[in-house]
Amino acid sequence: MTQNSKKPTLLVLASTFPRWKDDTEPRFVYDLCLRLKEEYTIIVLAPHEKGAKKQEVIEGLQVHRYRYAPDSLEILAYEGGISAKLKGNKLNYLILPFFFLGQWIAIIKLLKQYPVKVIHAHWLIPQGILALIARLVSINKPAILCTSHGGDLYGLNDPISKIIKRYVIKKVDAMTVVSHAMQDEIKKLVPTAKQAVVAPMGTDLSNLFIPDDSVKRKSYQLLFVGRLVEKKGLQYLLQAMPDIIKQYPETCLNIAGTGPEQASLEVLIKELKLAKHVFFLGRLSHQALVNEYRQATVAVFPFVQAKNGDVEGLGLVMIEAMGCGCPVVASDIPAVRDVIINNSTGILSETGNKIQLTEKIIELLSHKDRRKVLAKKARKYMFDRFSWDKTAISYQALLQKLVDKH
Repeated sequence: MTQNSKKPTLLVLASTFPRWKDDTEPRFVYDLCLRLKEEYTIIVLAPHEKGAKKQEVIEGLQVHRYRYAPDSLEILAYEGGISAKLKGNKLNYLILPFFFLGQWIAIIKLLKQYPVKVIHAHWLIPQGILALIARLVSINKPAILCTSHGGDLYGLNDPISKIIKRYVIKKVDAMTVVSHAMQDEIKKLVPTAKQAVVAPMGTDLSNLFIPDDSVKRKSYQLLFVGRLVEKKGLQYLLQAMPDIIKQYPETCLNIAGTGPEQASLEVLIKELKLAKHVFFLGRLSHQALVNEYRQATVAVFPFVQAKNGDVEGLGLVMIEAMGCGCPVVASDIPAVRDVIINNSTGILSETGNKIQLTEKIIELLSHKDRRKVLAKKARKYMFDRFSWDKTAISYQALLQKLVDKH
């Protein structure tokens, strides 16, 4: 792989990145890299998985995927994430040391191979801590920017993880988080730390997540999008469905996503006699997801705090929905308030309150004109704050400061 020496080199570390064309994995790291490539030579390091190439160039990004086990055991990353894989099968903990070691060795090799000025580590653990350890033995001593996306900050609360998180927050050269709620959480964890910069990931609100007036929006179609894990709160939406159906018998719910909670959710659907009204769509391509957003009457995101403390860091799915002109009902958790102004850009419902969630959804299903007003305001609000043209600027400025310091 060749390198343009005129540009400073940025090494991006991530545990999720598109593995192949039309991958259904979240693509926010990839999209950010695309918007930085004019200013930087970008090297991306992500986990390997069966079927993916070990090295390739994607739209000018030099992508390296590190091996950490035989093909059949490279299962920790992607399709739900590391935490979900560990929770789903305790035997996966046996793979974890090799996952860390494989990534660390790969970072060392890339720091020797390329004149890296800055490392951008997505997630405190493992990328943040591994970047710091790699820098200790690197001649070049690159600056480190770490971005926390939520699950790493809220969900890893065992004593060792807390020690690691505090160490990373103190030692990196710059820290970003994707919501103001996370900024407050960083301060609670390390009161002496310099303030983290709020810099959310962006959404393609210019070309992909856009309304289409030629697509007819359905009248009683609810939509849920997200991993099927505890913090997404899907069980509360399912519990609300019988009363919604009593009011509007045609109501159906499409669920776009997979995850470890699917089996228990399917049991709940049977218990509530919802089989004719609830449909699992699985993991959708980005274009298929856009089609769902354009057809749904209301998108519902009933986030809750999981038992281990994990909670949503921002919720890009809400921004995607509103970008496509779909009205949104969501739980009133702190991070959601960065996205939704209650009764203006969306509707907030008390977290874990099935009765109130039912009322809010029925209210929107009952008032088409109100849905249109919400959707119009929300679309403009999202574009002004969360389009990539706006959000990438924060990262460009931060990285430039780090390059200048280096």
